[in-house]
Amino acid sequence: MLTSGQLLAERYRLSRRIAVGGMGEVWEAADTRLDRRVAVKVLKPELCGDAEFLHRFRTEARTTASLNHPGIAAVHDYGETASIVDGPKDTAYLVMELVEGDPLAAILAKERRINAERTLEILEQAGNALQAAHERGYVHRDVKPGNIMVTPTPDGRVVVKLTDFGIAKAADAAPVTRSGMVMGTAHYIAPEQALGHEAEPASDVYSLAVVGYECLAGHRPFLSENAVTVAMMHIRDMPPPLPPDVPPHARAVVEATLVKDPAQRYGSGGEFAAAVAAVRAGLPLPAPSGRALAPASMGGPASASNPQMLAVGPPSAPHQTTGTGSFPHTSYAPPRRNRTALWVLVVVLSLALLTLAGFGLAALLDGDTGGQSQPQTSTPAGGNEESGEGGAGGAGQSGDGTSVGNGTEPGNPPMPGEVPADMVVVDGDDYVGQPASEVAERLFRAGLEPVVEAEGGRLPQDPDTCIVTSVEADGRVRVGSEVPVHCVEEEGPSR
Repeated sequence: MLTSGQLLAERYRLSRRIAVGGMGEVWEAADTRLDRRVAVKVLKPELCGDAEFLHRFRTEARTTASLNHPGIAAVHDYGETASIVDGPKDTAYLVMELVEGDPLAAILAKERRINAERTLEILEQAGNALQAAHERGYVHRDVKPGNIMVTPTPDGRVVVKLTDFGIAKAADAAPVTRSGMVMGTAHYIAPEQALGHEAEPASDVYSLAVVGYECLAGHRPFLSENAVTVAMMHIRDMPPPLPPDVPPHARAVVEATLVKDPAQRYGSGGEFAAAVAAVRAGLPLPAPSGRALAPASMGGPASASNPQMLAVGPPSAPHQTTGTGSFPHTSYAPPRRNRTALWVLVVVLSLALLTLAGFGLAALLDGDTGGQSQPQTSTPAGGNEESGEGGAGGAGQSGDGTSVGNGTEPGNPPMPGEVPADMVVVDGDDYVGQPASEVAERLFRAGLEPVVEAEGGRLPQDPDTCIVTSVEADGRVRVGSEVPVHCVEEEGPSR
């Protein structure tokens, strides 16, 4: 138990607990050697012996320490063998710059909406901070309001700092999580991450645009208490239109970035920041370099003098409303495939909150505060409504082609005819003829990992209109197993 006044590593005097996160606690402390105030993130004692959590903690320390940018909270020190007098032994800790300010999440919780000029100022600074990571080959993978610190200045402006690089990953690095699970918070995750592909700089840009949408609208673009549903919405649905009082220039830059195809987005934090700076200066919205803006994102006709510039016109026509849109029919070469998580594997993180909480995986989805306080504004993952109806005495039938185990205690053999707790019964024929998106979601809810492929082993362009032809599972399947799902694209109406 950490308490005020304790001395960490014979150097850092703890003074005030700032926040408690999924991985540990964050304290304000005094560096007794250099006589300065710092923020100290201390890993939970029960996680210090977990190789995976230590790996994530080291990742945050090394990644952040390698990034020298005023928009990124600096790392001062790191250790794994510190002792605390009258406290835990062998404590892993990370000492960071103490940022005076509030997480954007706390500001949104208090103010609900943020005006367009301040929103664009936050987006521009956050984009420039992301560029420092992107230039070094890192992708943050968890951009959200809780990881963006905002400090007001005397002249009425703000200073933005990006925090929590705990799940940042270099393009050639090994996975940070078990089974190659995709990282990120469902409400801000990019479609390609939700589809099981490696995150890229454009994925961070999408997440930052979601943050911008939330600032301007006062709510996230996709609302559900179930993280599985939210991830599917990011894949399939167009966000609802921003409120009519949002100025056209702010509307244009956010809508232009919330496109499903990463090739149609700004390719890095710096490119996105430059686009934001352009519209703040009253200039036309630049198109992503080397790419064409998606038609649905355009706020006006292209400039005749520069086809790569987009004139910011009146608010664009309303998009399709949530729940009725679909993943656009765009053929793009996605980034490196994660073969263990080819389909919407990000939702496993949500299910892990319910099924694997004992292993501490909740911390991976909830994230940490990066050294500062963070209000509990995230919507709970939910998912209990999918439990079987069979009760404690027998296997529960989910009604979607799977039967869940009867809850047999580990080590006790099941009675004849009963399904062990770590198994589900799958009837592959029950899924044939259904949309791949629905089949994937049902298999996920049953605790399985669908690997959905269209003809030729490629990802379906639109999971709503790719009709399942076969599911390679029949009978009892162990929870967590991959289940190949094959589908055929239907000819849809031209868009």
